[in-house]
Amino acid sequence: MKKLYLLGVSLILLLSCSQDASTLIDENPDEGLALKACFEVNSLTLNVGEMLEISNCSEGATSYLFDFGNGETSEQQNPSISFEEGGSYTVTLTVTNEEQETRTQTKTVNVIVIEAAYLFPEIPAGFTGLPLETGINPSTGNLYSIELYQDNVGTGGSKYFYREFDENFQYASNYIADKPYNSGSAFVNFYPDGDMNFVFARTLGGLYGTQEVNYNLVWTFLNSINPATKHSYGYLADGANYLYFGTQQDTGLYKTAIEKRNSSGDAYDVVLNSFGTADAMLGDMIEVDGGYAAYGAVFTKNLTLPYVTDYQPLLVFFDTDLNVINHFIFEDSSLTAMVGNCNDLNGSYHITALSNGNLVMYSNGEVRVTDGEGTTISKTFYEDTSSIQALLGLGDSFVISTNEYLRKFNASGTQTAQLKYNGNHLPELILKDNVLFFIAGYDLESEIKIFYGACDNDLTLIDLSP
Repeated sequence: MKKLYLLGVSLILLLSCSQDASTLIDENPDEGLALKACFEVNSLTLNVGEMLEISNCSEGATSYLFDFGNGETSEQQNPSISFEEGGSYTVTLTVTNEEQETRTQTKTVNVIVIEAAYLFPEIPAGFTGLPLETGINPSTGNLYSIELYQDNVGTGGSKYFYREFDENFQYASNYIADKPYNSGSAFVNFYPDGDMNFVFARTLGGLYGTQEVNYNLVWTFLNSINPATKHSYGYLADGANYLYFGTQQDTGLYKTAIEKRNSSGDAYDVVLNSFGTADAMLGDMIEVDGGYAAYGAVFTKNLTLPYVTDYQPLLVFFDTDLNVINHFIFEDSSLTAMVGNCNDLNGSYHITALSNGNLVMYSNGEVRVTDGEGTTISKTFYEDTSSIQALLGLGDSFVISTNEYLRKFNASGTQTAQLKYNGNHLPELILKDNVLFFIAGYDLESEIKIFYGACDNDLTLIDLSP
């Protein structure tokens, strides 16, 4: 009987121990719910202005606090941030659970000063350099720039130069012309025979005009033309001919003007249109299905200050014969009270079509996205942005420049990336071999200097330094 008793007691103890062990396991938190701080970043090395994207992999947390090491914090679970200065930053994540327990994780991010990736042409002290147009020479395939240099301390005045760059950004420079009074824009058309037509738009309080200077292939001066009532902002190839667009005075009113020129540059017709009782201009023009789309503005030009009032952006659709099909005057523009100077019309106007049919327009710091019929989808205004800025379409996305930043957007106008490139004046972004090249001006005290840079389609900086 004693043996049976002891056996029974042993069974009871074993069962009891088994139940206790099971109870202990159930009371412990599951290992997958234990508090853990964890995050990953898209890169541990960034350029100034490049976005740091954070992916949170923490466990068991109910709140998050990121300290980015630059004085900024975030309580978002998956934040993003760009650093404005170069250096080494310790990013710290602190997570907290319901019991107010905390865990931390840190990562060190190195931010590179982007100027080290740029090329800086030598511009003497006392001189201002301003890029007004860049593009690709169709004969050589090389990148070129039209730049305005101004002597601020001596008697050299202001002069336009044409620079053409090889693959190492070594350039040859050619003088084009002295700056016409109050000129603030420039472009060049390369004719098939090798001649080059340089156009400088100038604006006075009571006068519009354009100076055209022509050179042959070996830079022999051919002639100069100075129409007083015609103002050309750009051109569009039209088969073997060209369409020069801008504005022209007619019976006391400035009307949108499209001048037809043959392959030698000789004008043979002009199409003028007015929109209501306002003055009007076209700043850019592209070919679209069924004809053309042009972007400009309507406004009232006065003889006294302010010389421009009631400014509103204008979108015009033409058929293939340049008859107006439809037009839109955007009365919701942020620019109506901002543009008050005739010289603001000399800035960069851009229109481009995206692969989904949307149109993007940009001038004077305001970017607008419409559908293919002209109905606004989105509008964003970047205050304190120079009138010389770029727009480039990239299929279903686009990139613009603003003061100090390059910004990428999706087809509806939502920003998806940015790069703090530190420039202030950027007329064009040039896509060549899947690289975005830019020649930009930056403000340095009372002067403007120039630098050359490049990035990929995602706005990741490319090092151009030797």
